[in-house]
This record gives sequence, structure tokens and C-alpha cells, in this order.
Amino acid sequence: MDLFDTLYLSVFHHVKQYNPKRAARWARIYVSIFQIALCLLVGLFFIKFAKQMKLNVMDTTSLWIVSLGLIGFIFFKNWMSYNGRKRSILLSKNIKGSKPYSILILIVFQLALFVLAFVLSRAT
Repeated sequence: MDLFDTLYLSVFHHVKQYNPKRAARWARIYVSIFQIALCLLVGLFFIKFAKQMKLNVMDTTSLWIVSLGLIGFIFFKNWMSYNGRKRSILLSKNIKGSKPYSILILIVFQLALFVLAFVLSRAT
């Protein structure tokens, strides 16, 4: 299992205690937002790098189109992969003794990625 599968299972188990019908949806949305934040962070790094190297790779319109396409692709990929067979395989592979991440750690992961992206966007 990779990091995204572990995060998916952690959110799934936390939400399942309170709302079992919506657990899969909330876990899928959490993983999607986490992946989008990672792409944002990497994208900002490369934009700042290209700016310092004085490279003109894309204009703003193209960048927005690529970003929206990437967001749509991430949501579609997670919707296809975490519904059905993969989710049942993940749940069956999950050992009952393994502890999922705490809800505080899950929130801190998201906030840390967005704070890093904000700091990187403000850097010169």
C-alpha cells in the first residue's frame, strides 16, 4: 500500500464510525484534495524555478487550463480506482491490528501542504 491508500483507509475508518454511508465518498474527496495540494506545491516550485531561470514556458490562460484538466483527472482517477474492486481489496488487506492515522494528523497533513504552497507562492 502506498501513502494515498493508507490515507484513504484512515479517513474511511474515521468517517465510518459516524456516517457509514458517506465514508467512501469523504475518504475519496480527502485523497483527491491531498493529491491536488501536492500537485499545487510541485507546480508552484517549477513556476518559481522557471521564473528565476527567466524561462517563459506557459502563459496564464494555458496554466489555468492545464490546472483544471489536472484537477478533473485526479478526481476521475480516484473515483475509478477507489470504487469497487480496489476498495474491497484494500479493506481485506488492511490488518485489524494496524492503527490508522489520527484525525489530527490527517488535518495537519492537509494544512501543511497548503501552508507550504502559500509560503512558496509568496517567495520571490
